[in-house]
Amino acid sequence: MQDLRYAFRLLIKAPVFTTVAVLTLALGIAANTAIFSVLDAVLFRPLPYEDPGRLVKIWTRFVGIGLPNDRNWVSPPEFTDFRDLSKSFSHISAISGDSFNITAGGLPERVEGARVSASFFPLLGVQAKLGRVFLPEEEQFGRDNVALVSDGLWRRRFAADPHLVGRKLAVNGRSFQIVGVLPPGFQFPADADFWTPLAFSNDDLSPNSRGGHGLEALARIKPGLTLEQAHADMNSVARRMMEFHPEYPYKRYGFGLIVTPLLEEMVGDIKTALWILMGAVGLVLLIACANVANLLLARASSREREMAVRTALGAGRRRLIGQLLTESVILSVFGGAAGLLLARWGLQILTNISASSFPRIAGAHLDGGVLAFTTVISVGTGILFGLAPAFHVSQFTHESLKEGGRGSSSGRSSHRLRRTLVVAEIALSLVLLAGSGLLLKSFVRLMEVDPGFRPDGVLTLRVSLPETKYPDAVRIRAFYQDIVDRVSRLPGVEAAGLVSALPLSGSGGSGTTTVDSRAVSGTDASPEADWRPVSPGYFKAMGISLISGRYLNERDTDASAPVAVVDETMAKTYWPGEEAVGKRLKRGGAQSPNSWMTIVGVVRHVRYRTLEAQSRVTLYWPEAQKPYSSMSLAIRTSAAEPLTLASAVQRDILAVDPDQPVYKVRTMRQIMAESVARRRLAMVLLAIFAGAALLLAAVGIYGVISYMVTQRSHELGIRMALGASRGSILRLTLGQSLALTLIGVAIGLAGSLIMAGLISNLLFNVKSRDPVTLLTVAMILTIVALIASYIPVRRATKVDPVVCLRYE
Repeated sequence: MQDLRYAFRLLIKAPVFTTVAVLTLALGIAANTAIFSVLDAVLFRPLPYEDPGRLVKIWTRFVGIGLPNDRNWVSPPEFTDFRDLSKSFSHISAISGDSFNITAGGLPERVEGARVSASFFPLLGVQAKLGRVFLPEEEQFGRDNVALVSDGLWRRRFAADPHLVGRKLAVNGRSFQIVGVLPPGFQFPADADFWTPLAFSNDDLSPNSRGGHGLEALARIKPGLTLEQAHADMNSVARRMMEFHPEYPYKRYGFGLIVTPLLEEMVGDIKTALWILMGAVGLVLLIACANVANLLLARASSREREMAVRTALGAGRRRLIGQLLTESVILSVFGGAAGLLLARWGLQILTNISASSFPRIAGAHLDGGVLAFTTVISVGTGILFGLAPAFHVSQFTHESLKEGGRGSSSGRSSHRLRRTLVVAEIALSLVLLAGSGLLLKSFVRLMEVDPGFRPDGVLTLRVSLPETKYPDAVRIRAFYQDIVDRVSRLPGVEAAGLVSALPLSGSGGSGTTTVDSRAVSGTDASPEADWRPVSPGYFKAMGISLISGRYLNERDTDASAPVAVVDETMAKTYWPGEEAVGKRLKRGGAQSPNSWMTIVGVVRHVRYRTLEAQSRVTLYWPEAQKPYSSMSLAIRTSAAEPLTLASAVQRDILAVDPDQPVYKVRTMRQIMAESVARRRLAMVLLAIFAGAALLLAAVGIYGVISYMVTQRSHELGIRMALGASRGSILRLTLGQSLALTLIGVAIGLAGSLIMAGLISNLLFNVKSRDPVTLLTVAMILTIVALIASYIPVRRATKVDPVVCLRYE
């Protein structure tokens, strides 16, 4: 207690020193606390389901057909193969993300949801808070008109009606019965509020649908089995599928099945980014510790006489070190308290800006585990930055007493320690700057990728027609033709068109497509392609260039010959060295009853999934010849802000059908931004931390050089009195600063190579050891260090040498 009281008195007597030290530590501790909170919520916290470690997701694997990581969803026939052939799962479920038009109280609303197998909720161990979940017999057509709602939708739309179970509801024009309300917080898939049973038709299960990969597959591993055993089991299933279905090109595309833990799947590639950010804030904290250690060393020089007297009066070295560490820990505890306040504010901002980029971040908060982490790093940093000054002061106090009072120099050992700390700050800062620079260059390269369309000036929205109101192709065609005609006449609209899935939306159907080509034969002639029904104005609305032939036009109707447009990748792959226009292809396998379509045009390849990877070969056909009920409308406008047109477009759609809701109203620029949001957020956060590290390093360099100049004022005064010019003094001191900087830069460059290797998976079209980036950040850091050094050195050269000598 005596040490505590004494430490408090000393810190109160030095308010400037205490404030600077506390704020420096608070910055580093706040960053660590905020990022650890996110790490805890996203990676460490188990999924809120029963025995979540046994939950896995199953992917099909196809090599070289334009899929990120070569992974794909599953088709209904493949799902039934999994269910019938696998032996390692107690439950297996299919999920089809969907959205629903619901009408309650006369007001239509579009809600996000999913169609799921009856086993979905038992698989997750989820029970309804009101009513029940689905029954196995409700997976059949005619018995699938039941639904479950989320707790949030129950409260928002139905005013938490306790009698909602059993009530009828109009869903997509059909009458559905609400059979249950799910517990609070349950939303799977993300943002889902409404669930219906997934029923397969005979067409869904036909061989021609084997390429229709539109389902997610979840499974629960049986008790007593491991993930490795489940993976081996699915490898066996994949081999049998290739044997049982030779008509599908499984072998050509290196087919396989991948089993991944559900938590890992939900977190995705953000796991690497979060660990990199955690390492970055750890480096920021180390730099902050080095700064505070330098402050303590500077302060210790004025206390050497005090420590010498205490030693002479019998205080042991351990007692002195304990006193100094007590002061350090008090500083760090105050820094931790201030850091918690900053972390709470920073975490709110981080949660708001990254809600769509970081999964599960909504659960990030300052709970007991985070507070324990903050306490540990606060005390730990106090000991870390206090040890060196404490040992230094306790070691040299006898010498100070013997010297009898000349100055307060802490000796050569102190100078070496301070220089070492500065070198460490420079090296750590360079590591962060290098990582930030590589991510920035990677992001710039990514944004330079040609997506295959012109995103500026394009407004998009989505419409899904209910099956009961639009039961056939005639009515669907009529509705979409009417809204396209109306929207095309609006002022400022240059072109308008429909597509089943927009570029970079990450969604869209695909299927087996048979090509009539001399370049391939057998199963190779039935590749999987992305399918995109479009209206004639789509290509112009999106700015997709025509390479050869023609665009689809108004004459391509259900009454005309079937036609198609393919992208350049498909044309080059299946009709190499010849003109694709005039060739034939059809949807489905070779035995499919679908009509052959004549290719009338070839267009640019469009990146429909991500900017990082090319999409599969793409087949377009006239929406009028085979319409889909759910379509996106793309509108090219001359307006500076496309969203200003949204209300007029929605009015035109409601004029056609007053009960038809419109959703996902966004510009193409917004969709592009969302597709790279994770990369942008990781880059921005790392840049912020690198900037903080650079600032702290500059402050540390400034402080050390200021202290060195002050300690050498007598020497510099003698040099100037003997005729040394101010320029030579400037070069001398700056040369010493430059030497420290270059040593730190050299060490930092070595560390940067390690950092570059760690973030290589986050880079796009940039080498992890990119010399231009590394040299650029090294130059920036060197310039900042020289500027930080020049200010105190220049001030010292202006001091009158007579005054310096008289003072000494």
